[in-house]
Amino acid sequence: MVKIGITARLFLSLLIVSMLTAVGVGLGTRWSFTRGFQGYLNEVEARRMEAMAFEFSRAYQQHGNWDFIRNNREAWERYTGAIGRERATSPRPGGDSIYYAVPDKAPRRLGLYDEHGNHLAGNLQAGADLRYQPVLVDGKRVGTLAGAPLRGLQEEAEQTFQAQQQRDSLFIGLGTLVLAALAAMLLARSFVAPTRRLIAAASKVAAGDYGVRVPHAQRDELGTLARNFNIMVATLESNEALRRHFMADISHELRTPLSVLQAQLEAMEDGIEPIDAGSLKALMDEVATLSRLVEDMRQITLSEVGAFDYRREPLDLAALLDSEVHKWREPLAQSGTEIRVERPSTMIIDGDTVRLRQLLRNLFNNTLRHAEGATQLRISLHIMRQQAVLTLADNGPGVSDAGLLMLFERFWRGDHARSRSTGGSGLGLAICRSIVEAHGGSIGAMHTHTQLATNAPRGLTIRITLPLSGESA
Repeated sequence: MVKIGITARLFLSLLIVSMLTAVGVGLGTRWSFTRGFQGYLNEVEARRMEAMAFEFSRAYQQHGNWDFIRNNREAWERYTGAIGRERATSPRPGGDSIYYAVPDKAPRRLGLYDEHGNHLAGNLQAGADLRYQPVLVDGKRVGTLAGAPLRGLQEEAEQTFQAQQQRDSLFIGLGTLVLAALAAMLLARSFVAPTRRLIAAASKVAAGDYGVRVPHAQRDELGTLARNFNIMVATLESNEALRRHFMADISHELRTPLSVLQAQLEAMEDGIEPIDAGSLKALMDEVATLSRLVEDMRQITLSEVGAFDYRREPLDLAALLDSEVHKWREPLAQSGTEIRVERPSTMIIDGDTVRLRQLLRNLFNNTLRHAEGATQLRISLHIMRQQAVLTLADNGPGVSDAGLLMLFERFWRGDHARSRSTGGSGLGLAICRSIVEAHGGSIGAMHTHTQLATNAPRGLTIRITLPLSGESA
């Protein structure tokens, strides 16, 4: 089966519509012309019948009766021919005439009758659609002209004019079809060109090229489709880049503990490292690091694909915060950090207790590991614009301006020289962002102090907003 492309289908559709339109207009024009032209000729004949009646009235007054024309063909042809329509060209030999006197022939569609209805001259006319024109003398009817309406074009000049109009209409129709075909071709190409660009771009994307883009200057549905296509490709490109970075980060994170394990096991196998409690503890530490990293990766993957089992219900965020502060106050105090809390007595939100507890633990653990030298952690919980706002601000070294933008990205560490044992997996804050966003909130980071000397600690502030429960709002 032959497949017809969209360009050919669109071209044929436009051409068929143009042809049908041209044929319809041509037939309608022909019918209208024939009807209108014939009506025009009938109107002209009616006016000339009035002129003939006037001339016969004068002749009747001159002669006193109708004897001058009764059965007098020559006089009939003379009077009717003198008032007949002027020809555009002289009649050809043997031609026929409506009004003009032709040798051995009288006018075909006119007849003259006296006041009593007796036929005087011309042809005997019959039919319900006859046209009658009275011949008046001093207001008294002395005769009647009877004429049959024109039912077709009979004069040679009229038929020639009609044939010429039909030829011209045919040429005009053919010319219109040619122009319509050219316009249909151009329109089909212009309509299909954006679609072809989209098809070519889609083929490249299917082949793995996510850098392709299509122009979208049009302000119609195709332009909107092109813009949405570009957005989709940009999203695919970003996701592909994230996937590659994620695989590279996983490989990098797993390589170090595995290398350490391999080196220690080879040393034990070669007898360089003794197999004792210290060596086994070192191996267990690396295995624990691997386990923690795998669990963190599992947690971030589950949170990003929405596989976390969230059981949201009204809970007291202030009480949950007090519970976690009580658990982390001693570990932070041992590192030299004092916790100060400002909160209301209660604050009800809709949330998952387990996941929000995990959120708080990750935040406290982040302060414990990375806010080196911090002496104070100020925690504030309050309501702003029908939202619960939780702020954790330390006075530690903080992070750089660029680090604020990357703080919640996977595997990012402010100090790349840190080991996994001191620097963590770099997934804790990424998990926090997923938990907060799953609750319909937002999380961000900023400097605790912004107008300090260059070498002074700037601190880190993490701000979380969560929607209040419907009961509290």
